[in-house]
Amino acid sequence: MAEGTQTLASGNLASSRGTITGVLGQLALAGLDDAERLAIVRQIGLPTAAIEDPEFPISLGQELQALSLMLPHLERSQRGIAGFAIETFSRIGINHYGVLGLAMQHAPTLLEALTFFLDHPELSWGHSRIAVRSEAATVRLDFDMDVRAAHTLRAEALRTYCVTRDLVSVYRLIADLIGATPAPTAVTLPFAMPPAPFDAKDWLPCPVTFQAPNATLEYPMTLSASAPIHASPGVFKRYATLTRQFSRVLADDATLTEQVTRLLWAYTPPPDREEVAAMLAVSARTLARKLENEATSFNALLRKVHQERACNFLRHTKLPVSVIAERMGYSEPAAFTRAFQSWMGVAPSRWRAGELGKS
Repeated sequence: MAEGTQTLASGNLASSRGTITGVLGQLALAGLDDAERLAIVRQIGLPTAAIEDPEFPISLGQELQALSLMLPHLERSQRGIAGFAIETFSRIGINHYGVLGLAMQHAPTLLEALTFFLDHPELSWGHSRIAVRSEAATVRLDFDMDVRAAHTLRAEALRTYCVTRDLVSVYRLIADLIGATPAPTAVTLPFAMPPAPFDAKDWLPCPVTFQAPNATLEYPMTLSASAPIHASPGVFKRYATLTRQFSRVLADDATLTEQVTRLLWAYTPPPDREEVAAMLAVSARTLARKLENEATSFNALLRKVHQERACNFLRHTKLPVSVIAERMGYSEPAAFTRAFQSWMGVAPSRWRAGELGKS
């Protein structure tokens, strides 16, 4: 870090505790219809029911995979990936963030609002690391993101989308919090300029430089002393408490069977009994007893999820059986084949051929 530079706030918007809401919203904004969204949900290994449940948990890897499957649709558009992100997310205001947005609007200072935002990544749709720094006469927000090859085959395109989206989303959040003043003085993005006729100045009130070394959002130093228009410490405290409670809740109205099933679906391969118990803050023995009271068991739920996930992969993807076995946590394809035969009465390859014959 350069001499004289001070970090004011930092955090990572990527969260392992997300829900499917943000992903479905982005797929809809990208113009995918119901059938296309459902196909993506199935391809990332989630059940059909997830598309109707906004609180259905989704892992970070599944989020990135879903977004990567959306990218070809954006690349075919006139705006391109970065152009879509700039145009779309400069129009999505703080009210889209629910109780988190309400808390931020009443924070005593802008820096406290941004810190609170970064402390609750599970309630946003972001994936970037963000650092808010002061240097000389400038407040600079730096955005970056690492995309591992394991998450997507389209790593650079996904990074273009996510970093641009997060930068523009934060710009809009700041504008909603403090109004038009101070306005950003510059935006830089390390990606290619969107194709004509898209023009970034139609959406961002400052010079935008593409193919820059880093993704940054710059403001005058007065930003660090700004306060939200609706700042109210007492109201902020109330909404902050509600936000923290909401971030800890995994569908309180769901039965334990539903909660366990959602957690098993949210990870590929799914967590084991002890891990699920820890996620639900109970012992493995208590988990077993409560599931028995609901006329089921952990193994029965796991078997059901495995079966439906395997069928989804076989029916809706072209993945080899060996890759499906690995994704589902089997040590070798033969073990997966034996399990699948016990569920469906035929080998996975034969079952897939039968399903393809129906279409």
